[in-house]
Amino acid sequence: MQRWIVIGTLVVGLIIAMAGGGYYALKIYKQNRPAPVWVPLMVNAELSSEKTREIVIDLKSRLSEPELLQRVSKDLALTQEWNMPSDKECAAEVGRRLFVRSGDADTPMGKVPAIHIGVHGKRKDFELSGKIAVRLMDDVWPILGIDPPQKQEAD
Repeated sequence: MQRWIVIGTLVVGLIIAMAGGGYYALKIYKQNRPAPVWVPLMVNAELSSEKTREIVIDLKSRLSEPELLQRVSKDLALTQEWNMPSDKECAAEVGRRLFVRSGDADTPMGKVPAIHIGVHGKRKDFELSGKIAVRLMDDVWPILGIDPPQKQEAD
């Protein structure tokens, strides 16, 4: 009888260890899944799709300039976040992750056409990707020749 108790205890311990390992592996897997973050820029609904495509291509090329990406890297201290030796390498990484595409955005009045300016990243880097996307929007306004919207002050 004592042998069966020992064998049963070992089996239960093994099952618990396997379940814990499986949970840990699933958690790590979910944290490394892709999670793109973007900021929608609403466009006029009467704008043709061809004109929107031209704007997207122009924005993508202007936002991909190394000098602009290096400023983004410096402003957000990406060398420390990503453990890279220089802002130039961080700028290349941001350029690799950057995307500009047309789509639509939800508003209280329904869906409206929009241009999405964002960054591809992992779920564990979601907050940093959001900061990069918002920082890139600061450079989008001058490119388009539009005054940026007033930022609300935090109380």
